[in-house]
Amino acid sequence: MEGLQSGDIGACKGEGILAWLNRRLFAPETDRYHYFILWKSHGFRDWVILESIGKGTAVGLLSFYKGEDVELYRVDCPKELRRQAPLGLIEYGRSRYDYLLILKIMAGSLTALARMLFVERRLRRLRAEDLPYARSNALICTEAVDVAYLSVGVSIVGEVVPLPSAFKQAELDGTIKLVGKW
Repeated sequence: MEGLQSGDIGACKGEGILAWLNRRLFAPETDRYHYFILWKSHGFRDWVILESIGKGTAVGLLSFYKGEDVELYRVDCPKELRRQAPLGLIEYGRSRYDYLLILKIMAGSLTALARMLFVERRLRRLRAEDLPYARSNALICTEAVDVAYLSVGVSIVGEVVPLPSAFKQAELDGTIKLVGKW
């Protein structure tokens, strides 16, 4: 795909129960679920990507997602910082997948919903800022993208849990913009 640049972000449409819960529980609503960052052009129509998957931080190819619904985003920052961001993620190259954060998100969601019900006396969709968050050396996919940009001094989602909804908020705020589909 022409026009892509190193540092662009890929976001896959989610399926399954976790994707469904993500769409129903969090605001702003998004159908994107798995995120990765483009590193280097590979041949005429492919890219080397960096992502965090079940085994941890991994190197792959954009073509692994051929036939899937993938949206591509660009961070609003200088091109040189976008080019350097994937290199910052490489420092986490032996990082494990953060299964504990997934559990913390679930527990935090239940706590936030209970707080809304009993304190606010109304239910609403959760926002990333409703959940507690502390960074660790293990990464989920959205954290991997966020960490890559934080390594060059660019914040995509701020100091909140980097949920897919936080990336959608970053798009609404103009921090990232849609540049195409794969």
